[in-house]
Amino acid sequence: MNKLNRKVVTTLGLGWLGFGLVGGAIAFGLPPMQITVLIDRSFCPQDKWQAIASTYNDLYQQHQNRDLQIKEVILFNDLGQEVLSGLPSPDSVRSLNTYGRSNQERQKQLLSTYPQAKLLSCQSP
Repeated sequence: MNKLNRKVVTTLGLGWLGFGLVGGAIAFGLPPMQITVLIDRSFCPQDKWQAIASTYNDLYQQHQNRDLQIKEVILFNDLGQEVLSGLPSPDSVRSLNTYGRSNQERQKQLLSTYPQAKLLSCQSP
């Protein structure tokens, strides 16, 4: 290998190494946004519930792509609330039964407790 080729290969190699280091530093220094998903499980017509499930599916895909991180999913209505022990699949959210009434006080409390929350609800805000 002549002297010019060696310099080109060295320059390209160092350039790619630098590019990788800067990219790694950015990925490490700027982690994805972390959110809590609040799902109002009060009674909801099937067509509206499918829209909520579709929104959850979009969030789930973003989580899978590491564009954001879903810390936890909380289901709530007027009868209580449940913090799920793992990240439910979009199909399991789609198949949830809705029952009870919406509880605006609980919703306000959860939104104040989890400021980075994404609320999924049939009820208009």
